[in-house]
Formats: sequence, structure tokens, C-alpha cells
Amino acid sequence: MVHHTSGAHGLTYDGLLLSDVLPKRKGWWNYWYLWRLNLALLSSVVSQATGGYDGSLLNGLQSLPLWTDYFGHPAGARLGALNVGISIGQSAATLFAGYACDKFGRRIPLGIGCIIVVIGSIVGAASTNFGMFLGARILVGFGDGLCQVASPTMLAELAHPSQRAQIQTMYAPSYPLGGIIAAWTTYATYTYTTTWSWRLPLALQGVFALLQFFALLSCPESPRWLIATGQREKAIEVLVKFHANGDTESPLVRFELAEIDAQIESDSMSKAYSWSEFFKTKGTRRRFYMMLFFPLARQFTGSNLISYFLPLVLNSAGITNSKTQLLINGGVNICAWVFAMSTFLYVDKFGRRPVLIIPMALCTVALVIWTILSALIIESNYTKPGLGYGVVVMVFWFQGWIHIFDAAAEPYIQEMSTFALRSKIVVMWQFGQQVVGYISSFANPVAMVSLGWKYILLYVCLDVVYIIVMYLFFPETKGLSLEECALLFDGIDKQHEVEVAFAELGKAHGGHTTEADLIAGARGLELAGGKGSSEHVEFTKGLEANV
Repeated sequence: MVHHTSGAHGLTYDGLLLSDVLPKRKGWWNYWYLWRLNLALLSSVVSQATGGYDGSLLNGLQSLPLWTDYFGHPAGARLGALNVGISIGQSAATLFAGYACDKFGRRIPLGIGCIIVVIGSIVGAASTNFGMFLGARILVGFGDGLCQVASPTMLAELAHPSQRAQIQTMYAPSYPLGGIIAAWTTYATYTYTTTWSWRLPLALQGVFALLQFFALLSCPESPRWLIATGQREKAIEVLVKFHANGDTESPLVRFELAEIDAQIESDSMSKAYSWSEFFKTKGTRRRFYMMLFFPLARQFTGSNLISYFLPLVLNSAGITNSKTQLLINGGVNICAWVFAMSTFLYVDKFGRRPVLIIPMALCTVALVIWTILSALIIESNYTKPGLGYGVVVMVFWFQGWIHIFDAAAEPYIQEMSTFALRSKIVVMWQFGQQVVGYISSFANPVAMVSLGWKYILLYVCLDVVYIIVMYLFFPETKGLSLEECALLFDGIDKQHEVEVAFAELGKAHGGHTTEADLIAGARGLELAGGKGSSEHVEFTKGLEANV
């Protein structure tokens, strides 16, 4: 078996997979060190809440007469500009956020982003004209952009391996959580007779960023980044304290160190830190194409119609009362949050593929029914209110399932990456969403007015394409560590490269490696004389499928 040692913290691989070294526990809540880690990770888990708050906030503001009067009833391109304001800031931030995360770590960009969001929220609440309001939204977007690049990377690299997928699936649900707070805040201020009816919700947009900042004070740096930047002892301290409750001889810590070392060594040997790396191998090209896919699958599904233009959707369904629209806005966000939060219960049980494909299929069904009901509403000349509320049911149904897709997409995007490309992949994910968001933000209000229910058919067709692509080309990553997932996408060639990296590490630490060891490392316990787990079998099949 591959076995390298170095003092108290030996490098061990032993042909094992993550599932073989995870400690057996009864309920994570019985362990204080996991409470400590998960509370610290709140600094990243709730990063999406700012964006969710913003989307629901703008829906709520459009239903507040005092806001629409104050800013001259923004509509068309003017309303579109407000919608993309936060995306403009996010796009500007993501242009260098990946570099900042690689250069300064995950904590510093995250902390700076939180501070900028708080400042932007204060400016927004103090706005006296359209330009100032738009500028505040751009500022909030800039801070949020920094947070959204640093946070998913931090979660993937710092969460306990036994909980990584579940923790990551809680990242996306913070979006509707923010939406819930914004929706019910605007509903509560609906009766205010002063400009505080819209200033107060804007001021509260910075609350989540404050929570993140204070949680960040107790959050350590990513151990993978620490090792990559030569701070190995600090990385060991983090892993021992937060993953092993102080046990310096933990097999899990030894395993994690061995895999991280090999992955980073492999990346260094192949000089895999450049953007051009995406076009050099079959595995990296595959990642590039998948990162073109995900922003489309997230933003061009019909979800933006609900996130930013719900009043237009409800108007088209004959529901025009402002108070009713505010209630529906609040209910939709609660529904989305409940659905999304349920994902952590089964994302490891059923795997990633089913939890990506099935929700997209159910969203497509919702859009088809939505389209039919909308056509019948127009045909009846808005004389059948029951049909309008049928559309509302489909809005709830769609928003629930699309947020399950969002929750499952977060761990999958991190799992498809190597350490060297992880920040760049998150940049592609965030920047891609923003670019697609620009298009939909300007197209949706115009198309909904001009085409009505016919416009929804476009999203039906796109969602069918997404389902086919995921079914044919997305491998399963259930039960694997980040480094094992990276090998699954790269195939046998990368596995051989990692084996060479292990050999180099073995020489550096006085160890030894035999041909039999390498075979065992590639194929798992089953070929090493053990029974082998189902994850071993699936992992081997995945590697062989990528030859």
C-alpha cells in the first residue's frame, strides 16, 4: 500500500477512499468541535442571503406606492437598469475576486465584501434620487460579488468531510431566506405613510453581511490554501482542531493531508494555475463546458421571472392588488426556502444526478401548466380568477423545485474542480450568472408585456435541453472527497499524474512506492485484498469511463 510518513503527521494514502477513514459517529450535534466549525461557517453559508434579499426587496418595492412615486414609476429599461444594478457590481467584483482569493486566501475577500455590503445598504436607505439609488445597488452588488466567490470555495475546502455536501447545500437556501426577510419587511412597512416604508427595508439589507462578518472572526483559513502557500503547519492545526477534535494521530487528518498534498503537487507539476489550463486536457475542457452550462441552467429556466418580475407575472394572471402581491411574494420565498433546505436530507442519500435532474423536470412541468393557464386567462378576458390562482400555485411549485436544483448545484460545482481551478470555476459560475442575468433582466419585462404566456414556452424548451444534457454528461460524485471527484472528471490520465505526485512526496519524506501500491491506490480496497465499498466501485467505473 502507498504509505509515506513524516513525523507526527505522516502522509498516508493506503489505497483508501474518504468513506474508509471517516469516523463513525451518532449525531454530529453531540460533538462540540463540529458545532464550533459549523457556526464559523455561517460566515459563508448565508452569503446568498444578500442577493435573495435584493431580489425580493425589488419585488416588494414595486408594490409600494410611496417608492414608485418617489422614483417616478420606473418601468421598462429604467426598471431593468435597477434590476441589473446589483449584477453590475457583482460582475465588477468577480473580475478580480478569483485572483484575490488565490492571493490573499478566502477570509480577506469575504470580510471586505461584507463591509462593502453594509456601506451600500446605508447609502441605499439614504437615497434621494434615482442615480444614488442605482449607485447603492451597484455597491451592494460589488461587496456581494466578493462574498459569493470566496464563500463556496471556503465551504468546500473547510467543511468537515462527513458534512461537506450537506453544508454546501445550505448555501443556496440562504437566497430564499434573504427573500423571506425582505418580503415580509416590505409587507410590514406597507402601511407606513413616510419614505421609511422603503428606506427601512433597504437599511436592513446589510444585516446578513454583519452576521457573516462576526462569524468570520472565529473562522479559520482554508487548509488547502494554507498548504498551497507553504503554511503547512497552520493547515495541520486547522484540520486537527476542526476535523479531528484535537487528535493529532487522526486517520482522517492523515488521509486529507495526503490527498491535498498530492493534488497540489500534481497541479504544480502540470502548472495548472492558469486560465489556459481549461483548454489543455479532456478533463479541464469538460469542466469549462459544464461551467458554460450551469449559469444558463440557473438563470434561463424561468426563475428570474419570479425573482425580479413577480408583479408583472401576477398582473398578467389578473392579480393586481398590491397587498395581495406582497403576500404572495412572501409566501413564494417561504416555499422556496423550505424546499431548498430539504436538500441536505437526501443529497448524499440519492446522489447528485437525481437531485439535479428530477427538480428540473418538475420545473418544466410547472411551466407547461403555467403556460396553459395563462392562455386560458387571456381567452376568458380575466373573468375567471380561479385560473389566476392556478398560476400562483405553479409559481410556488416552480420556485420550490428550482431552489432544490440550486442547492444541489453548489456542491457539484465545487466537486468538479481541482484546487488550482476552484476559484476560477466559481468566478465562471458567478460571472456567467450575472451575464445571463443582464440579458434576462432587460428581456423579461419587455417580452412579458409583448408576448405574455408565449414567452414562457421559450423556457420550457430550454429546460428540456438542460435535462438531456445533465442525463447524458454529468457523472455521479456521491461519497467522494474533493480530490477523488477531481480524478473522476479527469480520468485515468490524471490518476497516473497524482500517483507520480505521491511518489515524489514519498521520496521527499523518505517513504517508498511500489507498482502494486499504485494499482491499489487507483482501484481501491477491493483490488488491495479488501471487500471495497460501493463508492470504490463507482469511483473505479467513473475513472475507466473517462479513459
